[in-house]
Amino acid sequence: MDLYSHLLPVYEIEPLEKITDAYLDQYLWYEGDRRQLFPNWVKPADSEPPPLLVYKWCQGINNLQAIWDASDGQCVVVLQTKFEKLLEKIDLILLKRLLCLVLEPSLAEYITGKNNVVLSYKDMSHTNSYGLIPGLQFASFVVQYYGLVLDLLLLGLTRATEIAGPSRMPNEFITYADTRVETRHPIRLYSRYIDRVHMLFRFSREEARDLIQRYLIEHPDPNNENMVGYNNNKCWPRDARMRLMKHDVNLGRSVFWDMKNRLPPSITTLEWENSFVSVYSKDNPNLLFSM
Repeated sequence: MDLYSHLLPVYEIEPLEKITDAYLDQYLWYEGDRRQLFPNWVKPADSEPPPLLVYKWCQGINNLQAIWDASDGQCVVVLQTKFEKLLEKIDLILLKRLLCLVLEPSLAEYITGKNNVVLSYKDMSHTNSYGLIPGLQFASFVVQYYGLVLDLLLLGLTRATEIAGPSRMPNEFITYADTRVETRHPIRLYSRYIDRVHMLFRFSREEARDLIQRYLIEHPDPNNENMVGYNNNKCWPRDARMRLMKHDVNLGRSVFWDMKNRLPPSITTLEWENSFVSVYSKDNPNLLFSM
């Protein structure tokens, strides 16, 4: 489809193949739900339609242990970002090995084989050996499963296990078994809506200072230029925006830098232009995000 500024691919698939793929999609989601394959942070989910998801996220932030206490230099950070080119960068060989962990090898072979096909347009043809074709019926399951691997890279296995809860009794969305588990790690909340990620951190004064020092060793800022180009939502009134204080700006950039370094660029990456990091501290009374 030619929109003059860019092209959108439209895939024509045989009706019989569509029916087969739709049945496979239903089966995969049914089994995934029955065996609790996806943890509570993977969205969209039946338990939280989008308006309720925003309400629950706000309520979850408010219910965290001593979340608004900034008297001793503590800071709360919300990172709102997006996995760039998630579908285009899916490596089919890696995908097949990941699918074999939870599926029959023949099903994994079928799913990856459906993406490794020759695409034809007029007199041109191209073998799609890299990247997922979004027009396939079971693409939603594959994207969410592949995204789960990226979640584990961002969170780390230990924190991911603590957020998800034990397999016999998994946690509800944004809830923990007790406050000891909740406060053990700076990452307090995590949510991923397909490829859009929201993370909430709470740092003590020492944790924030250590992270900023690590960032400034790699990216020195002698002229205090970090606040130039810092993403701030101009649509909000001036008094409701984040105040660009030196410490908070450095902390926001440090958190983004730390998360970006956890993802291999060959799989996906985070772009500063498409992200927003809001810091709540003694100098910044507002915690801002859009969802």
